[in-house]
Amino acid sequence: MLAARNVALRVNGVRVTTARLRLGEEGPELVITDPRLGEFAADESFTLELLELLVPPEMRSRLPNGGWRKVPLRILVALLRSGAIRIADYPFSS
Repeated sequence: MLAARNVALRVNGVRVTTARLRLGEEGPELVITDPRLGEFAADESFTLELLELLVPPEMRSRLPNGGWRKVPLRILVALLRSGAIRIADYPFSS
């Protein structure tokens, strides 16, 4: 099995370091914890973006949107469920 890729997550343009899956009434839900807002489940109205941390910062700065890519909620949930990605606590300001 391949190791999970570390990614950074933005929700509506705000960096998030704590996100997990929980079983909801209709299947798995993405639950985000924010220090000010508390814990909440994301839905399709949220803009979710991933940043591949394997790509060096010098290269990311030349990519469109700094390397951040929009991802649909269902795809993000599937990637987390499969273990293909892991939300990393990565210190940077963008």
